[in-house]
Amino acid sequence: MILLKNVYLNGQTQDVLINGNRFEKIGSDIKADGAEVLNCKDKAILPTFCNMHTHAPMMFLRGVGEDLELFDWLQKEIWPREAKLDAESVYHLSKFAILEMIKTGTTAFLDMYFYAESVIKPVDEMGVRAVLTYFGMDMFDDKETTKHIQNAENFLSLKMPCERISHGISAHSVYTESERFIKTFKDLAKDAGVIYNIHLSETKKEVQDCLEKYGKRPGVLLDEWGILDDKTVLAHAVHLDDDEINRIGRAKSVIAHNPASNLKLNSGQMPLQKYLDKGLRVTLGTDSVSSNNSLSMLSEMKLAAMSGKNQACDCCAAKVNDIFDMATVNGFQALGIKAGRIEEGYLADFMLVDLHNFALMPCYNLISNMVYAADSSCITDVFCDGKQLMKNGYVDAEDEIIENFQRVCKDLL
Repeated sequence: MILLKNVYLNGQTQDVLINGNRFEKIGSDIKADGAEVLNCKDKAILPTFCNMHTHAPMMFLRGVGEDLELFDWLQKEIWPREAKLDAESVYHLSKFAILEMIKTGTTAFLDMYFYAESVIKPVDEMGVRAVLTYFGMDMFDDKETTKHIQNAENFLSLKMPCERISHGISAHSVYTESERFIKTFKDLAKDAGVIYNIHLSETKKEVQDCLEKYGKRPGVLLDEWGILDDKTVLAHAVHLDDDEINRIGRAKSVIAHNPASNLKLNSGQMPLQKYLDKGLRVTLGTDSVSSNNSLSMLSEMKLAAMSGKNQACDCCAAKVNDIFDMATVNGFQALGIKAGRIEEGYLADFMLVDLHNFALMPCYNLISNMVYAADSSCITDVFCDGKQLMKNGYVDAEDEIIENFQRVCKDLL
């Protein structure tokens, strides 16, 4: 057991008792014989973040291919370099990605990338949660489709080492994959009862190309193909019309908003407030460091809020509590994880933040400060599943993780 004494929560100083991997009791003057007691004076407790769209092993591509249009960026800079990856490099790149996530308060992520089986071990070792998805692209080659289907089946049969790690299935998009590929991957996900992850309507070009090829918009196509349901996560979803919004809402599919990537690649600004008003399930993700340059959900929240206000031409849009929920409880709920709140019975995934950090003073509104002002220096400690992953700003073996990452980057580039 862990007993947090004198921690700031919901506007007052309280005690929080963690038993195993869950919050057992929250109140004042809690006693717990045998518990490890942490004095949290001048610290606040907050839920950790759930990053709903990552390509974690792409860490070696930070700063590569800057200032290019999306399709040039993919075809000229990203895909050729990715061809050099192997299982060992993905292991070390993923471990560094998870280190960055822990340092910035994230304890769960939904990943879409090659070599998913090589990400299992670093997730297990680092102590975080992840939904790791088998990912492939057939580029409309039926032989490739058949190969990827077999590989996906093999991945789904793998036994995960702990409950923190789950299987998933990812298709890339309607512009890189065939109808057979997208439908069959969804069937595999349904049969296994796992998350299905796909990019949707990231750019106007994607929408126009889909209209020219199929005579329908991407969201309509996915609905008619049977892809949309409550276990489907739609990354980006920037350019949706009202019909697509209604279809996604009826299906209860999840949207993973990636404002930094959208703005950097000039993909457009998602009409966030419109989606929230329509009751869509909106979460937050960073995308990869190649299109964002950061895995920090702190900076992502600020961009989501500002982009949401700018797009709506309304300073009252994209409210701080909505943004914070997108980064925390909404993501955990989408992945079927009872976390994202500091409440009795919830999983003990949480961070401690320093109320004496300059970015959090004055503390009239802690959530506002976290959305608009905080950076990683505000976070002192991170816990996942009741276990401490970062203590006083340090993650175990981080120097070794950084050294291996730098070596791999040098080999790849």
